[in-house]
Amino acid sequence: MIPEEMHPALMGVVPATIITSNKDGVPNITNIARVWFVDSHHVAIANHMLNKSIQNLRENPFAFIRTMDTNSFTTWEIEVEYEGSNSDGEIFTEMKKQYEVLSMMLESGNPITVKRAEVFQVLSVRSCDEENSHLISNTDLYIPLLEQLEKKLGWDSSAVWIGDEASDELHLVTMRGLDEELAAKVLKRVAQLSFQQKKPLRILNIRSQFQYAVTTYLRLQDVQNNFTGQDYRKIHQHFVAIPHIGEDGEVIAVIVSQSNDSDKFRMFEEEVLESFSRGLAKLIEKSSGINDENERLKIMEQELEHVLLKVLKQTTKVKIPLSPREIQVAIQVAKGLSNDQIAQTLFISKRTVTTHLERIYQKLEISSRAALTKYVHENSLTDSSA
Repeated sequence: MIPEEMHPALMGVVPATIITSNKDGVPNITNIARVWFVDSHHVAIANHMLNKSIQNLRENPFAFIRTMDTNSFTTWEIEVEYEGSNSDGEIFTEMKKQYEVLSMMLESGNPITVKRAEVFQVLSVRSCDEENSHLISNTDLYIPLLEQLEKKLGWDSSAVWIGDEASDELHLVTMRGLDEELAAKVLKRVAQLSFQQKKPLRILNIRSQFQYAVTTYLRLQDVQNNFTGQDYRKIHQHFVAIPHIGEDGEVIAVIVSQSNDSDKFRMFEEEVLESFSRGLAKLIEKSSGINDENERLKIMEQELEHVLLKVLKQTTKVKIPLSPREIQVAIQVAKGLSNDQIAQTLFISKRTVTTHLERIYQKLEISSRAALTKYVHENSLTDSSA
């Protein structure tokens, strides 16, 4: 009855809750320190300040227990039937030892006591997937996103900060291609500016200006010792900051990337950068609702390619008459993929691929895959998925 994958949720890493009701159906919710595994069909809880819950269980033995596996952020709901108390069995002895250790560590003058072990038969167990989908950790979201930004755009030196509106502070989530000292010293300042202004930023050719400030303005203030000659040589020339702005208009996170190659950021002018920021926000929101890691990575890669195609369409000098999805299909054709392979790559049906190709041929006034491949290369559409 109790699946093996649920066992980590019964280790007491975080508190659980028990929901009971009296004979009239009036509910009561109580926090409990831990749910104890008895056997595959039974669990137990320690009777410590549970008077109201026990009174309800004697009137109505059916209850729900909710607990969480902190490794996977999975919430479990257990439907149980109360069987009674135990004050001398193996489970009670284990509970008593744990509370004795806890009392000793707290150096409490009043020891924490356990009256009894309350034992329940497990009637059903379920994983609360409707809640679990919203509990993807920030690192699980942003680490693969930075990997994709490096793969697609060559942004190989980046970091992500989560914002705290209450304190106006930023907390580092993850970084890629840089050391923590540099991230805290330079990139965090760029992130802070984007966070405060609630908009994306592109900063070009900043190093020479920084060097000037070190050797003039800061010297006059006699604080140049805080910025050595090595500091400005570590600073890259160009930066972009991409805020993840939620539906309420508040900044959730900021992605900052740096480079000495201006070509990596050249196409991201203000309007394009704002569009890119909105696209990444939607990508993150969509990805955060997918619990399966492999599926989440596939969707993230697909959505990022879709966002980049929109950026390409905004920046290209040649008017591209194709929709972002049609451009995706055209690029796959130029790679030599069959309709079946394109369908698998883009997570669409083969029939949809055929429909897109028919529309592409009509819009471009061409009639073959070879002609479409030539069009893709001539208009540099493959750059978006390099």
